[in-house]
Amino acid sequence: MKNNPTLFDLIHVLDKANENMILAWKKLFKVNIGISHILVLSYLKEHGKSKPTDIAKYLEFAPPSLTHLAEKLIHNHYCIRCQDSLDRRISYIQITPLGLEILEEASTLGAEMRQEYFKILSEDEIQELFSIYTKLTSQ
Repeated sequence: MKNNPTLFDLIHVLDKANENMILAWKKLFKVNIGISHILVLSYLKEHGKSKPTDIAKYLEFAPPSLTHLAEKLIHNHYCIRCQDSLDRRISYIQITPLGLEILEEASTLGAEMRQEYFKILSEDEIQELFSIYTKLTSQ
């Protein structure tokens, strides 16, 4: 390991670690949706039916990206779009029972993968890693 890694060394190592996790995830999870889709489903499970703009803001996704993610979730019947009963101009996205099943499957697999992928780290190191990533993304 370098004593004084350059910015490019740091970016490379972070990218490689993330890429390895994503590739491992895609290999294990046979449903054709990505991690961003799982985050949307998780948000909907926790918050209930929501406006796309609220989801995008919370997850820090660009609104057009959220639209694309939502369309795929709706197309696969993991979510539905519904109108506000008082103002038809307002639409919401709501998770379906199938979406809840897929989210549960992803959560179970994610917990197993987390245990396997991070087994070389202690729980304290995992928490520190999460804390460091959170600091870096909040700048």
